[in-house]
Amino acid sequence: MKRRALAIAAVSVAAAATGAGFALWRSRRSEAGESLDLWSASFATPEGPPLAMSSLRGKPLLLNFWATWCPPCVTEMPMLDAFARSRTADWNVLALAIDAPEPVRKFLRERGLQQLRVALAKDNGPELARQLGNGAGGLPFSIAFDGRGAPAQRKLGALDDKLLQSWATTVR
Repeated sequence: MKRRALAIAAVSVAAAATGAGFALWRSRRSEAGESLDLWSASFATPEGPPLAMSSLRGKPLLLNFWATWCPPCVTEMPMLDAFARSRTADWNVLALAIDAPEPVRKFLRERGLQQLRVALAKDNGPELARQLGNGAGGLPFSIAFDGRGAPAQRKLGALDDKLLQSWATTVR
């Protein structure tokens, strides 16, 4: 009886270790953005035609998850637009809305953003953000990818100009 209990305990420990190892491996893949193929995705735009993520490869990308109902998101949009205007030659900037099309269109009409690209993630946005490292699920969430398409920096919460300028000089 003692032998059987020992064998069951050993198998249980091995199974738990295997499960923990798999969970760690999977979370690291998710944190690195490797568990999804972001670059083959496309997203609807407020104007209608889809935006292929593959068109944004080749130079660093600032990807910002936001919503019209999120006060810190709304506050940082002019700053993201200014960053996009000042870095048009060496960066791509995309604001990916986790929102319905009409509130986004209304927001864009009212705000008059000039350079910032906006696309609609809709219901897929929270899962995509989670896969890119936003385990808390909060907004805004920003991630900077280097020119090869690898995640380089992440920030949950509102960005500030100092952080953006830091990313602009360190992410290549």
